[in-house]
Amino acid sequence: MKKKIYYIQPTYQTSDGTLLKGDSLYVHSLAMPALSAATPSDWEKNITLQYFEDIDYDTDASVIAITSMGYDIAQGIEIAREFRRRNKTVIFGGYQAHFSSHLLIKDVCDCVVHGNPGPEDMRKILIDAESNQLEREYHFGIDINFPFDYSVLADKKITFMPVLSSIGCINDCDFCCTAAVYKGQCRLRKIEYVIEDLKSISRISKKAGFVDNNIYNNRKYLLKLLKAIIDNEIKLKWGAQVTIDIGDDPEILDYLYKAGCRLLFIGMETVNQENLAGVNKKYLVQSYKERLRNINRSGIKVAGYFMFGFDNDTTETPQMLYDFISSGKISLPILNILVPVPGTRIFQKLKQENRLLFEEEQELLKNNSFYNSACNTCFYIPKLMTAEEAENGFLELYGKLAGYSQIIKRSLCFNPFMMAFLLGMNIVFRREYLDMRKKHKL
Repeated sequence: MKKKIYYIQPTYQTSDGTLLKGDSLYVHSLAMPALSAATPSDWEKNITLQYFEDIDYDTDASVIAITSMGYDIAQGIEIAREFRRRNKTVIFGGYQAHFSSHLLIKDVCDCVVHGNPGPEDMRKILIDAESNQLEREYHFGIDINFPFDYSVLADKKITFMPVLSSIGCINDCDFCCTAAVYKGQCRLRKIEYVIEDLKSISRISKKAGFVDNNIYNNRKYLLKLLKAIIDNEIKLKWGAQVTIDIGDDPEILDYLYKAGCRLLFIGMETVNQENLAGVNKKYLVQSYKERLRNINRSGIKVAGYFMFGFDNDTTETPQMLYDFISSGKISLPILNILVPVPGTRIFQKLKQENRLLFEEEQELLKNNSFYNSACNTCFYIPKLMTAEEAENGFLELYGKLAGYSQIIKRSLCFNPFMMAFLLGMNIVFRREYLDMRKKHKL
């Protein structure tokens, strides 16, 4: 067997089979930098990020490794089947592979890898592949304590180069894929490796994005990390996902700003307290506005995640969300109709209640028409409205927030570079709305 592995990260595939391709992205997953760094030195490796480049089906690599982080698994399955047809050994891993292993294990690939394999894990997999003794499934833990290989992203146009300080989240929300895997637990990465990665990023970019599900998982750790970034004089400007309670922590907000943080992505989800309680999200809606004010006062802007279609949502909810987003000093709204992702508790709940509007998971996995864009399709029966009313209300909300006056209002700030960035992101928001209108023939 030739000791060569070909890593592939598929792109997204729409319901009509169209592949999403382009030359730039705002952020990318860390799967390839991690896998590349974990590969044994005696193995040759090639890497393809399909969004940016084409797949080499004529590769002489003996092992094909496909990683799927989400809906890209639909395209990944087709890629795997083509390589199996060419008598290649195919390995599948990633978040979505974990949830959808039952779709893969039968005839799509030779084995499925669960967890986050590090150097020792990858060595075991490849030794087994070389000796033709691959197991059908590998269940590894979380190994993130080694520096990642950023050379695989160095020539790509990525606005926020990805960096990781933890995996998992201390919250356990019913709709969340992370909660379905880690069940309210998180694993922290050694700070020395985070700093090493930030230094690597500094050589190829001026911006970074922490891809942690919640950088505020552990306050003591975060404070040490921020001080290390400052002490090492890392000059990157960056963003991260956090929970809204960070707005009660002026010391952390101060250190975040000093360490280069300029944008926080916060999942508020809804402005209805009963909705939050119904999905096991333990925050108070009445605390949102004061916490948002504190974050904005620190000099850090807020991108807010919101979902529409919870059990207590009605046709009046879009107006409530619009009023909150408009008055809450949220610089970038990120909106979705609630997605019942297989593997999550909300998926199981809707399935048990016979409220799902799809029979096969593949129907859901092909719903995205843009990379990381809004889901504007309702795949289930809401409690207090129809699926059609949910979709129409969502588009109405999106349209109100996509108006030029709203875009300008959200983008205004004293820092001209930040203002230009926010304006660009909000213009993309408007373009997504116009594309959704077009697809719905409005």
